Amino acid sequence: MKIFKLPKLADSAPDGSFCLGSPELDSSSVYMLYSKLRHGEAPKKLSAPEGAEEIIFVIKGNIRVRCGKTDFIIGPGEAFHSRECAAFHMENIGSEDAVFIAAGGRGGVKAVKQTEKPSQEEAPEVKEAETAEEEEEFFITREDEP
Repeated sequence: MKIFKLPKLADSAPDGSFCLGSPELDSSSVYMLYSKLRHGEAPKKLSAPEGAEEIIFVIKGNIRVRCGKTDFIIGPGEAFHSRECAAFHMENIGSEDAVFIAAGGRGGVKAVKQTEKPSQEEAPEVKEAETAEEEEEFFITREDEP
């Protein structure tokens, strides 16, 4: 068993993110991204690997999420599940750093020990937001809403 100090690992990365995935876990079916959105930083684009689903959980701060025509804000202790949209644009709208975890996996994939480092497309991609065609719109509800 190995313990990972995710905040420290993310702080040492230029984009403020660390992906705990295949090389560390000996698994090709699950991953977890720990990421910081710094105050005043441009929005980041987050996209899951092809065929994966994600749960995004906010630990600290308030984050505006855009996906297609949908725009919503999530805060500490809130999470959402994504399988409808290929990419999200996430922006810190607070005055301090925001922190979130994106955990994902591929359904029905058997874990296999890998001897080589996985290709870049297997890990979630985090980069500055780009202008893209956005068509879809999603219905957003909160757990305590009817």
